[in-house]
Amino acid sequence: MQTSQSFFHYTHLSGPESTDPMLAINRFCELFPPAAARQTLWLWLSETLAAEDTQYEDAQHRADLLLLYNELLRLLDANYLLSLSKAPNNNEALVISL
Repeated sequence: MQTSQSFFHYTHLSGPESTDPMLAINRFCELFPPAAARQTLWLWLSETLAAEDTQYEDAQHRADLLLLYNELLRLLDANYLLSLSKAPNNNEALVISL
């Protein structure tokens, strides 16, 4: 697939989400419970690393993928914490359940 550089330089956020990014975070958190999101990321990672003839045969590419995976997990947790902290009438402790 050939893409122009501009392909990666735009937003997927709607106008309201660009103004209030919590709308996108809340939508994601409502659609995907933490365990489901982590399971999907793990499946993507394991399937990608197990596949043959991919760019991830190179050790540096695998290391980059593992770094991205771990950072996405951190972002997931941060998103859930943000979503919980912004929820109205939230008196619960900010704990991300599995």
